[in-house]
Amino acid sequence: MLFSLFSNLFNNKAFVDFSALQTDMHSHLIPGIDDGAGQFSDSLAMIEGLQKLGFSKFIATPHIMKDVYENTNAGIQDAGNSLNELLNATMKINVHSAAEYYIDDEFPHRIRMGEPLLTFGDNYVLIEMSMVSRSKMLESTIFELNLRGYKPVLAHVERYPYLFEHQQLGEYQNLIDADVMLQVNIRSFAGVYGEIQKKIAKKLAAHDMIHFLGTDIHHQSQLPTIQAAMQDVSVQKLLIADKLKNKFL
Repeated sequence: MLFSLFSNLFNNKAFVDFSALQTDMHSHLIPGIDDGAGQFSDSLAMIEGLQKLGFSKFIATPHIMKDVYENTNAGIQDAGNSLNELLNATMKINVHSAAEYYIDDEFPHRIRMGEPLLTFGDNYVLIEMSMVSRSKMLESTIFELNLRGYKPVLAHVERYPYLFEHQQLGEYQNLIDADVMLQVNIRSFAGVYGEIQKKIAKKLAAHDMIHFLGTDIHHQSQLPTIQAAMQDVSVQKLLIADKLKNKFL
Protein backbone atom coordinates (compact mmCIF):
# COMPACT_ATOMS: atom_id res chain seq x y z
CA MET A 1 0.00 0.00 0.00
CA LEU A 2 2.84 2.38 0.90
CA PHE A 3 4.57 1.62 -2.42
CA SER A 4 1.32 2.39 -4.22
CA LEU A 5 1.01 5.68 -2.36
CA PHE A 6 4.53 6.74 -3.36
CA SER A 7 3.92 5.61 -6.93
CA ASN A 8 0.75 7.67 -7.21
CA LEU A 9 2.40 10.59 -5.49
CA PHE A 10 5.29 10.94 -7.89
CA ASN A 11 3.39 9.94 -11.01
CA ASN A 12 0.70 12.52 -10.39
CA LYS A 13 2.97 15.15 -8.80
CA ALA A 14 0.43 15.44 -5.99
CA PHE A 15 3.01 16.40 -3.42
CA VAL A 16 2.28 16.30 0.28
CA ASP A 17 2.85 19.79 1.67
CA PHE A 18 4.12 20.89 5.06
CA SER A 19 0.69 20.74 6.64
CA ALA A 20 1.86 17.22 7.53
CA LEU A 21 4.38 18.89 9.87
CA GLN A 22 2.16 21.80 10.94
CA THR A 23 4.99 23.50 12.86
CA ASP A 24 8.18 25.13 11.66
CA MET A 25 10.34 24.83 14.77
CA HIS A 26 13.48 26.59 13.52
CA SER A 27 13.13 30.05 12.00
CA HIS A 28 14.44 33.59 12.24
CA LEU A 29 11.19 35.53 11.98
CA ILE A 30 11.57 38.10 14.77
CA PRO A 31 12.75 41.32 13.12
CA GLY A 32 15.87 43.23 13.96
CA ILE A 33 17.59 40.95 16.46
CA ASP A 34 19.82 38.65 14.40
CA ASP A 35 20.60 37.84 10.76
CA GLY A 36 16.97 37.01 9.98
CA ALA A 37 14.06 39.36 9.33
CA GLY A 38 15.09 43.00 9.22
CA GLN A 39 11.67 44.53 9.71
CA PHE A 40 8.06 43.51 10.18
CA SER A 41 7.35 43.38 6.44
CA ASP A 42 10.08 40.73 6.11
CA SER A 43 8.54 38.67 8.91
CA LEU A 44 5.11 38.96 7.33
CA ALA A 45 6.35 37.92 3.88
CA MET A 46 8.12 34.86 5.27
CA ILE A 47 5.14 33.77 7.36
CA GLU A 48 2.71 34.20 4.48
CA GLY A 49 5.02 32.25 2.19
CA LEU A 50 5.41 29.42 4.67
CA GLN A 51 1.65 29.28 5.21
CA LYS A 52 1.20 28.73 1.48
CA LEU A 53 3.52 25.72 1.82
CA GLY A 54 1.31 24.29 4.57
CA PHE A 55 2.85 25.51 7.84
CA SER A 56 0.37 26.80 10.39
CA LYS A 57 2.48 27.25 13.55
CA PHE A 58 5.82 29.04 13.92
CA ILE A 59 8.59 28.91 16.50
CA ALA A 60 11.16 31.68 16.18
CA THR A 61 14.68 30.73 17.25
CA PRO A 62 16.92 33.82 17.08
CA HIS A 63 20.62 33.29 17.64
CA ILE A 64 22.19 33.72 21.05
CA MET A 65 25.90 33.87 20.27
CA LYS A 66 28.49 35.69 22.35
CA ASP A 67 30.13 38.68 20.64
CA VAL A 68 27.90 38.24 17.58
CA TYR A 69 24.24 38.20 18.64
CA GLU A 70 24.10 39.25 22.28
CA ASN A 71 20.43 38.44 22.69
CA THR A 72 18.85 37.81 26.08
CA ASN A 73 15.74 35.90 27.06
CA ALA A 74 13.94 39.12 27.96
CA GLY A 75 15.02 40.88 24.77
CA ILE A 76 13.85 38.01 22.59
CA GLN A 77 10.53 37.75 24.39
CA ASP A 78 9.92 41.50 24.16
CA ALA A 79 10.73 41.52 20.44
CA GLY A 80 8.54 38.45 19.97
CA ASN A 81 5.65 40.11 21.79
CA SER A 82 5.99 43.18 19.57
CA LEU A 83 5.94 40.98 16.49
CA ASN A 84 2.81 39.21 17.72
CA GLU A 85 1.00 42.48 18.36
CA LEU A 86 1.51 43.40 14.71
CA LEU A 87 0.65 39.91 13.49
CA ASN A 88 -2.55 39.80 15.54
CA ALA A 89 -3.66 43.01 13.88
CA THR A 90 -3.17 41.58 10.39
CA MET A 91 -3.42 37.79 10.34
CA LYS A 92 -4.48 36.56 13.82
CA ILE A 93 -1.42 34.39 14.36
CA ASN A 94 1.16 34.12 17.13
CA VAL A 95 4.84 33.23 16.83
CA HIS A 96 6.35 31.40 19.79
CA SER A 97 9.69 32.79 20.94
CA ALA A 98 12.52 30.36 21.69
CA ALA A 99 16.21 30.60 20.80
CA GLU A 100 19.11 28.94 19.01
CA TYR A 101 21.94 28.70 21.53
CA TYR A 102 25.52 28.56 20.26
CA ILE A 103 27.70 26.16 22.22
CA ASP A 104 30.71 28.08 23.50
CA ASP A 105 33.03 27.62 26.49
CA GLU A 106 30.60 29.41 28.82
CA PHE A 107 27.32 27.79 27.83
CA PRO A 108 27.53 24.62 30.01
CA HIS A 109 28.48 26.79 32.99
CA ARG A 110 25.47 29.03 32.42
CA ILE A 111 23.20 25.99 32.41
CA ARG A 112 24.92 24.64 35.53
CA MET A 113 24.30 27.92 37.33
CA GLY A 114 20.60 27.62 36.65
CA GLU A 115 20.21 30.26 33.95
CA PRO A 116 16.73 29.76 32.48
CA LEU A 117 16.61 28.89 28.80
CA LEU A 118 13.99 29.62 26.17
CA THR A 119 12.33 26.36 25.25
CA PHE A 120 9.64 25.06 22.93
CA GLY A 121 7.35 22.06 22.99
CA ASP A 122 8.23 19.47 25.63
CA ASN A 123 11.08 21.50 27.17
CA TYR A 124 13.18 21.30 24.01
CA VAL A 125 16.26 23.54 23.69
CA LEU A 126 17.74 24.23 20.26
CA ILE A 127 21.56 24.24 20.23
CA GLU A 128 24.14 24.70 17.49
CA MET A 129 27.91 24.56 17.12
CA SER A 130 30.62 25.53 14.65
CA MET A 131 30.25 24.24 11.09
CA VAL A 132 34.04 23.82 10.93
CA SER A 133 34.94 21.76 13.98
CA ARG A 134 33.23 19.85 16.76
CA SER A 135 32.70 21.86 19.91
CA LYS A 136 34.78 20.58 22.82
CA MET A 137 31.86 21.58 25.02
CA LEU A 138 29.25 19.51 23.18
CA GLU A 139 29.23 16.57 25.59
CA SER A 140 29.19 18.74 28.72
CA THR A 141 26.39 20.85 27.23
CA ILE A 142 24.32 17.75 26.51
CA PHE A 143 24.99 16.42 30.02
CA GLU A 144 24.00 19.67 31.75
CA LEU A 145 20.85 20.07 29.67
CA ASN A 146 19.71 16.51 30.32
CA LEU A 147 20.57 16.79 34.01
CA ARG A 148 18.27 19.80 34.39
CA GLY A 149 15.35 18.30 32.52
CA TYR A 150 15.90 20.02 29.20
CA LYS A 151 15.74 18.05 25.97
CA PRO A 152 18.56 19.12 23.62
CA VAL A 153 17.84 19.44 19.92
CA LEU A 154 20.96 19.81 17.77
CA ALA A 155 20.20 22.24 14.95
CA HIS A 156 20.94 21.49 11.27
CA VAL A 157 22.96 18.37 12.06
CA GLU A 158 23.73 17.77 8.38
CA ARG A 159 25.79 20.97 8.32
CA TYR A 160 28.49 19.45 10.55
CA PRO A 161 30.29 17.29 7.97
CA TYR A 162 32.98 16.36 10.49
CA LEU A 163 30.34 14.21 12.22
CA PHE A 164 29.98 12.17 9.04
CA GLU A 165 33.17 10.23 9.74
CA HIS A 166 34.08 7.78 6.96
CA GLN A 167 30.64 8.62 5.52
CA GLN A 168 29.03 6.68 8.34
CA LEU A 169 26.32 7.73 10.80
CA GLY A 170 27.96 6.46 13.97
CA GLU A 171 28.47 9.92 15.47
CA TYR A 172 24.84 10.77 14.86
CA GLN A 173 23.74 7.55 16.52
CA ASN A 174 25.95 8.40 19.50
CA LEU A 175 24.09 11.70 19.83
CA ILE A 176 20.73 9.97 19.71
CA ASP A 177 21.94 7.50 22.33
CA ALA A 178 22.83 10.52 24.51
CA ASP A 179 19.18 11.68 24.28
CA VAL A 180 19.83 14.37 21.69
CA MET A 181 17.14 15.07 19.09
CA LEU A 182 18.40 15.69 15.55
CA GLN A 183 17.02 18.54 13.42
CA VAL A 184 17.67 18.84 9.69
CA ASN A 185 17.15 21.92 7.54
CA ILE A 186 14.62 21.33 4.79
CA ARG A 187 16.67 23.27 2.24
CA SER A 188 19.56 20.83 2.62
CA PHE A 189 17.57 18.35 0.55
CA ALA A 190 17.78 20.88 -2.30
CA GLY A 191 21.55 21.04 -1.95
CA VAL A 192 21.75 24.71 -1.00
CA TYR A 193 24.48 24.13 1.60
CA GLY A 194 26.50 21.71 -0.52
CA GLU A 195 26.45 18.16 -1.82
CA ILE A 196 27.91 16.58 1.32
CA GLN A 197 25.24 18.24 3.44
CA LYS A 198 22.59 16.99 1.05
CA LYS A 199 24.03 13.48 1.21
CA ILE A 200 24.03 13.50 5.01
CA ALA A 201 20.43 14.74 5.14
CA LYS A 202 19.27 12.03 2.77
CA LYS A 203 21.18 9.30 4.60
CA LEU A 204 19.77 10.38 7.96
CA ALA A 205 16.29 10.36 6.43
CA ALA A 206 16.82 6.89 4.95
CA HIS A 207 17.90 5.56 8.36
CA ASP A 208 14.96 7.17 10.20
CA MET A 209 17.29 9.31 12.34
CA ILE A 210 15.63 12.72 11.94
CA HIS A 211 13.38 13.96 14.74
CA PHE A 212 12.56 17.45 13.45
CA LEU A 213 12.58 19.26 10.12
CA GLY A 214 12.92 23.04 10.17
CA THR A 215 13.17 25.73 7.55
CA ASP A 216 15.85 27.79 9.35
CA ILE A 217 14.42 30.59 7.22
CA HIS A 218 16.19 33.94 7.38
CA HIS A 219 14.91 35.69 4.26
CA GLN A 220 11.93 35.65 1.93
CA SER A 221 14.30 34.77 -0.92
CA GLN A 222 14.71 31.29 0.61
CA LEU A 223 11.05 30.33 0.09
CA PRO A 224 11.50 28.94 -3.44
CA THR A 225 14.19 26.49 -2.32
CA ILE A 226 12.04 25.41 0.62
CA GLN A 227 9.27 24.68 -1.87
CA ALA A 228 11.69 22.84 -4.16
CA ALA A 229 12.98 20.74 -1.25
CA MET A 230 9.40 19.85 -0.31
CA GLN A 231 9.18 17.95 -3.58
CA ASP A 232 12.32 15.91 -2.91
CA VAL A 233 11.66 12.17 -2.66
CA SER A 234 13.32 11.90 0.77
CA VAL A 235 11.26 14.77 2.16
CA GLN A 236 8.05 13.35 0.75
CA LYS A 237 8.77 10.00 2.35
CA LEU A 238 9.35 11.71 5.70
CA LEU A 239 6.10 13.62 5.42
CA ILE A 240 4.12 10.55 4.44
CA ALA A 241 5.70 8.34 7.11
CA ASP A 242 4.41 10.85 9.69
CA LYS A 243 7.03 10.05 12.35
CA LEU A 244 8.52 13.52 12.85
CA LYS A 245 7.83 15.37 16.07
CA ASN A 246 6.98 18.79 14.58
CA LYS A 247 3.23 18.29 14.73
CA PHE A 248 3.34 17.64 18.48
CA LEU A 249 4.78 21.08 19.25
